[in-house]
This record gives sequence, C-alpha cells and structure tokens, in this order.
Amino acid sequence: MQKLITIGLDDDNEEDMTLQEHLTDYLENDWKVIQMIPVGSGVGNGDQESGGYVAGWIAVLLEKES
Repeated sequence: MQKLITIGLDDDNEEDMTLQEHLTDYLENDWKVIQMIPVGSGVGNGDQESGGYVAGWIAVLLEKES
C-alpha cells in the first residue's frame, strides 16, 4: 500500500526552517519513506519587523506492506 502526503515548510518561526516531525506516526506504524520531493516554494516580503519569508512544500511517498 502506498500513501502520498505533503508537508508545509515555512520560516515563520525562530527554528530556521526546521522540519517538524510530521512523519512520526507513520514511521512508528511501519510505513517507510520511499521518496521525498519539493513540490513548490515561494519567497515574499514579510512585515518590517521580520523581513522576508520563505515557504514551500515537500511531497512524501510512503509505503507499507499489507
């Protein structure tokens, strides 16, 4: 069985684009990452306090044996 999920990335936090662990539940339940690819990104102007921002998405293909 395969599953495709997307994970949003942004730098609105002070962790400098640290990827949150969105895959924990899947990996703990015997899913395996088959492929990860970037599917989009954007750069824009933030407010005067924070400056610019970066955002994007990663597509993750997971697989689990039935």
